[in-house]
Amino acid sequence: MDVSCFGAHGHLPLRVVLLLAAVGGPLTAPAGSARIMRLRVTARKHRRAGHRAVQAGAKDSSKTWR
Repeated sequence: MDVSCFGAHGHLPLRVVLLLAAVGGPLTAPAGSARIMRLRVTARKHRRAGHRAVQAGAKDSSKTWR
C-alpha cells in the first residue's frame, strides 16, 4: 500500500499500516481531549464575559429611563 504522511512517501503492507493506525490513534486521544477541554473553558469565559456586559448594559439603561 502506498503511504504518504507529512511529505514522506513509502510503500508498506496493509497490515503494518493498520497496526500503526491502531497504535497511533489512542496516543493522540489525550492531546485531542486536552484541546477540547481547553476550548470549552475559553468558550465559557467568553460567554460569561458577554453575559456580564449585557447585564451591565441593562443596569445602565434602566437608570436612564427613570
